[in-house]
Amino acid sequence: MTDDASQDDLVLLEQVEEELVLPVWEPTGEPRVDAALDLLVSLDPDDVSGHAPVFDEVHQALRATLTDLDAGGA
Repeated sequence: MTDDASQDDLVLLEQVEEELVLPVWEPTGEPRVDAALDLLVSLDPDDVSGHAPVFDEVHQALRATLTDLDAGGA
Protein backbone atom coordinates (compact mmCIF):
# COMPACT_ATOMS: atom_id res chain seq x y z
CA MET A 1 0.00 0.00 0.00
CA THR A 2 1.32 3.44 -0.89
CA ASP A 3 1.06 6.81 0.82
CA ASP A 4 -0.07 8.49 -2.39
CA ALA A 5 -2.53 11.11 -1.10
CA SER A 6 -4.08 11.68 -4.53
CA GLN A 7 -5.49 8.14 -4.49
CA ASP A 8 -6.17 7.60 -0.79
CA ASP A 9 -7.76 10.86 0.41
CA LEU A 10 -11.50 11.29 0.46
CA VAL A 11 -13.02 14.70 1.12
CA LEU A 12 -16.52 14.81 2.61
CA LEU A 13 -18.40 18.08 2.74
CA GLU A 14 -20.71 18.81 5.65
CA GLN A 15 -22.84 21.11 3.53
CA VAL A 16 -23.48 20.73 -0.18
CA GLU A 17 -23.81 23.83 -2.32
CA GLU A 18 -27.22 23.45 -3.99
CA GLU A 19 -26.09 25.06 -7.26
CA LEU A 20 -23.49 22.30 -7.65
CA VAL A 21 -26.05 19.49 -7.40
CA LEU A 22 -27.34 18.20 -10.72
CA PRO A 23 -31.01 17.34 -11.07
CA VAL A 24 -31.77 13.69 -10.44
CA TRP A 25 -33.89 13.44 -13.56
CA GLU A 26 -34.72 15.33 -16.71
CA PRO A 27 -38.32 16.37 -17.37
CA THR A 28 -40.09 13.81 -19.52
CA GLY A 29 -42.75 16.07 -21.00
CA GLU A 30 -45.47 13.91 -19.44
CA PRO A 31 -46.81 15.91 -16.47
CA ARG A 32 -48.01 12.82 -14.56
CA VAL A 33 -44.60 11.15 -14.82
CA ASP A 34 -42.79 14.35 -13.90
CA ALA A 35 -45.03 14.78 -10.83
CA ALA A 36 -44.28 11.20 -9.75
CA LEU A 37 -40.55 11.76 -10.16
CA ASP A 38 -40.80 14.97 -8.14
CA LEU A 39 -42.09 12.87 -5.25
CA LEU A 40 -38.88 10.85 -5.34
CA VAL A 41 -36.74 13.98 -5.35
CA SER A 42 -38.58 15.27 -2.28
CA LEU A 43 -37.66 12.22 -0.16
CA ASP A 44 -35.65 12.97 2.96
CA PRO A 45 -32.53 10.79 2.72
CA ASP A 46 -32.21 10.81 6.50
CA ASP A 47 -35.76 9.52 7.12
CA VAL A 48 -35.99 6.19 5.34
CA SER A 49 -39.06 5.22 7.35
CA GLY A 50 -41.11 7.47 5.07
CA HIS A 51 -39.75 6.11 1.80
CA ALA A 52 -41.95 3.02 1.35
CA PRO A 53 -45.28 4.91 1.15
CA VAL A 54 -43.78 7.35 -1.36
CA PHE A 55 -42.39 4.51 -3.47
CA ASP A 56 -45.83 2.92 -3.45
CA GLU A 57 -47.48 6.19 -4.47
CA VAL A 58 -44.97 6.71 -7.30
CA HIS A 59 -45.42 3.12 -8.48
CA GLN A 60 -49.20 3.50 -8.56
CA ALA A 61 -48.98 6.84 -10.39
CA LEU A 62 -46.60 5.48 -13.02
CA ARG A 63 -48.67 2.31 -13.51
CA ALA A 64 -51.84 4.39 -13.95
CA THR A 65 -50.08 6.63 -16.46
CA LEU A 66 -48.84 3.63 -18.46
CA THR A 67 -52.30 2.09 -18.39
CA ASP A 68 -53.84 5.34 -19.66
CA LEU A 69 -51.24 5.67 -22.40
CA ASP A 70 -51.70 2.04 -23.43
CA ALA A 71 -55.47 2.55 -23.65
CA GLY A 72 -54.96 5.67 -25.76
CA GLY A 73 -56.20 8.00 -23.05
CA ALA A 74 -53.15 10.27 -23.03
